[in-house]
Amino acid sequence: MKVVSIWNPKGGQGKSMIALNLAAAAVAIHDMKPFVLCRDPQGTAMLAYKEGNLPFIVDSHFPTDGDEYDLVIADHVAADWEVPPAPTVIIPTKADRTQYATFVDALERAEKATNPTRRIIQIITDGNPLLPLERTVIKAMKRAGAFEIHRSGVYSKAAEEYRSIFDPKMNKSYRVKDSRKEFEAILSAVLSSQSSLKDTQLEKEKAHA
Repeated sequence: MKVVSIWNPKGGQGKSMIALNLAAAAVAIHDMKPFVLCRDPQGTAMLAYKEGNLPFIVDSHFPTDGDEYDLVIADHVAADWEVPPAPTVIIPTKADRTQYATFVDALERAEKATNPTRRIIQIITDGNPLLPLERTVIKAMKRAGAFEIHRSGVYSKAAEEYRSIFDPKMNKSYRVKDSRKEFEAILSAVLSSQSSLKDTQLEKEKAHA
């Protein structure tokens, strides 16, 4: 079983959107059995799951039958400044100044707390390259190896219907193939960088739940 945490203390950075679509990508592309651990029982991920349109489980408790899952994705709540113990930590951010400032702080914390085998994956979401400052941030982050999730109406459409962008009902959405490719790349990075959790790491993640 592989575990990845999606974490940024700032709200509104796309954590739940990434968690849901990353899990959906795992199902659609690799026929995996993912589990989304929602740190906020009233959050977006849990609401989407309750609608019944997701091909995986979302719960607020770490799975007790963990060996049955290929991938556990922890969707962390805003205002959580404790760096997750997972072997892979995804830190998403938007590109405007106030959002990016919190991201820089979170990234520094994660880098100081990290161990030699942990990987930090940076993602920039919903950036506007027409704005000079955001364009500068986007370029700088991509030079540093960050992934970019381009702004697209497919995400708002999927969110309105509590679906993922990999849902067959989204197949005719504008540029959905491009958006899916972005998540395919992120999933590939997650899977290639991870090794199975050791028992001690698993216990830390359970305790953190």
